[in-house]
Amino acid sequence: MITIRLSRRARLFSLPIRTLILTSTCTLVSLPLLAGCTDNAPAGSTGATAGGNPRALTVQATDSECKLSTTSAPSGTITFAVTNGGSKVTEFYLYGEDGKRIVGEVENIGPGITRELVLKVEPGNYITACKPGMAGDGIRAPFSVSDSDQQGSGGYDIQLVERANDKYRQYVEDQTKQLESMTAKFVAAYQAGKDDEARALYPVARMHWERIETVAESFGDLDPKLDLREADLEPGQKWTGWHRLEKDL
Repeated sequence: MITIRLSRRARLFSLPIRTLILTSTCTLVSLPLLAGCTDNAPAGSTGATAGGNPRALTVQATDSECKLSTTSAPSGTITFAVTNGGSKVTEFYLYGEDGKRIVGEVENIGPGITRELVLKVEPGNYITACKPGMAGDGIRAPFSVSDSDQQGSGGYDIQLVERANDKYRQYVEDQTKQLESMTAKFVAAYQAGKDDEARALYPVARMHWERIETVAESFGDLDPKLDLREADLEPGQKWTGWHRLEKDL
């Protein structure tokens, strides 16, 4: 793993980017090809799903609530249609049972907007969360997925999925290499005190991160190290990553 550390103006930035290249290939098959947004509801709530489809769920998000049409669904491809009825921009997450591993997310859902999260979910226990203001741990609730006992698609469809996975793996690897290359240029300019050049390189390098952020978030603490905002810092937590340098510049 290559770690880039800046000494100028204190050690502000640590980027274990190479981790993405080394681990994306082995874990990609288990990642959802489509990621969007999910919402949670208070524990024990039930309700009708959209159109009677048990895998089509609705999420009503406000500044103080995160209500799902149901808190359980059968395994398979699940759609969460998230509507923001509040006054703040919100996000919706589906976490693993530990509440840390991000299975899928949808961001920047403005007031009055509906966005969908579509992803394939295996049987198990999960946690949903809405984040009004896109900050903090969010409004969380348990969510369960039962085994639908469906074996999936036929051989031809499986081949198509495998082909799509392979192409997406190649895309992630390419974007990761470009991220590493452009970040090295950005870091060099920053360390040399060339602030105008660093400001120009910042969005160019970060663009490659945004393109693979969903994959990066699957690696536990990688996203907080690179993409944590100052408002989300916990007491005693060290602030590193893009937004620390952005503020400095």
